Amino acid sequence: MITRARATRRLVRQHLRSEEIRWRLLVLISRYTSHIAIVAVALLAIVLAGAQMTGPAAIAGALPSSQPAAASPTEGDGRTADDQIGGGPVYSPERFQTYAAVNNQDGGLLSRLAVADTSRPTEARAGIITYTVQPGDTVEAIAVRFGLQPSTLVWSNEAVEETPDRLDIGQVLYVLPTDGIWYTVQEEDTLDSIASKFKAKVEDIVASPLNALSDASNLLPGQKIVVPRGVKPFKPRVAQQPTNSYAASAYTGAPVRVAASGTFQWPTNGYISQGYWWGHQALDIANAIGIPIGAADSGYVSFAGWDGTGYGYMVMINHGNGFVTVYAHLSAYYVDPGQPVARGQIIAAMGSTGRSTGPHLHFEIRYGGVLQNPLYYLP
Repeated sequence: MITRARATRRLVRQHLRSEEIRWRLLVLISRYTSHIAIVAVALLAIVLAGAQMTGPAAIAGALPSSQPAAASPTEGDGRTADDQIGGGPVYSPERFQTYAAVNNQDGGLLSRLAVADTSRPTEARAGIITYTVQPGDTVEAIAVRFGLQPSTLVWSNEAVEETPDRLDIGQVLYVLPTDGIWYTVQEEDTLDSIASKFKAKVEDIVASPLNALSDASNLLPGQKIVVPRGVKPFKPRVAQQPTNSYAASAYTGAPVRVAASGTFQWPTNGYISQGYWWGHQALDIANAIGIPIGAADSGYVSFAGWDGTGYGYMVMINHGNGFVTVYAHLSAYYVDPGQPVARGQIIAAMGSTGRSTGPHLHFEIRYGGVLQNPLYYLP
């Protein structure tokens, strides 16, 4: 038996010395190795897909949608209001947290939009140029296009600084090549006073090729200079009762008793075309004209009509607990001042009235008259 085993091993060693046998073994090993690699990749893909299905987006998609009290078909796409209103799955905080603004006392710290949905690269330029507002533009989107902070566009255009959340198609904006302020020199201004006022450095102002200054330069009233990386003092915006051309638009009677839940739902479907920052203390949710808009919570209508400041047709809902929500640029509204509304009830349709560059909902949440970041309250 031992002799036969030794003979077998000797025969195998002789075969292994053959070049043909060694080549066949190498091919066989390579084939099995490739099969194992393919199986491993497939298993890894399955594991990753399972992780994605249990991630934040999937969790948001599993959240129950709030159903509106009144449902009606939309115009055009065939979906009902039940399909349109409520919407944690579309607007999860994880998806839109890049839009949140981080403000210091001067309003100079803004989080940059992490992902810009545009195929256009950032446009480089050496000098100050002009840009004509196009349909669908927002201050934030234009700033991203030119690689600037939104505050730079605001501080370079006086008309925009007055109402930074309202643009007109065809409006011409000045665009700086770098972040900062385009400042008009006033009487008795000096380089030191300007630098101190805007928390900048004199040497940066002098070194800017856009200014052509020297330390001994005399500034002339009316002269325009660039203050690189300058920051203007932050002035809180006070929410005021809208002006209107219809006396019956605002409710002036006794407060209506409501049963607000204290939580808010998304008022409509679409995508956020402009997020919350100090110059735009609201969310712009863009979609098509006629998309239904629901009340974010129960309350009563404190205003429904035309706003003369640029918001167009607008509805305000007082929720009876210190909160007020605002729905602007509407194409139509279906409620009257003083009318109680339920959470999710259809109150209006999306539009582009007033100073607007395209169909969207301008949505505000106010508490005690102070504008809040809606992302802090929405699911």
